[in-house]
Amino acid sequence: MTTDIEAAAQQADAFLAGKKKADDMAFMLGRVLAEMGIRVGDTDSWPLLKGRASLSGEPSVFLGTVPLPTAKKLIDALICAESEKRYQRDNGTGRDHGA
Repeated sequence: MTTDIEAAAQQADAFLAGKKKADDMAFMLGRVLAEMGIRVGDTDSWPLLKGRASLSGEPSVFLGTVPLPTAKKLIDALICAESEKRYQRDNGTGRDHGA
């Protein structure tokens, strides 16, 4: 049987592990957005991106409020990526984008 102190320590450890996972994911998402020319922290681009965790340690990423032009740019990129994925699946190869 665990004591209240041990239970609190386990809960704190779970929270911190979840928070670290969420912070890492938010950082990676921020890097991807930067590659797309979307600046996290810029009120006209993507004002807020934050890692969070529940008391049980379940990680999540809070995206904040995203301006419509930024959301459209992200949607276009996701549609393009899905289209490329389907093309590769159907044809067994990728397309040359002139890069």
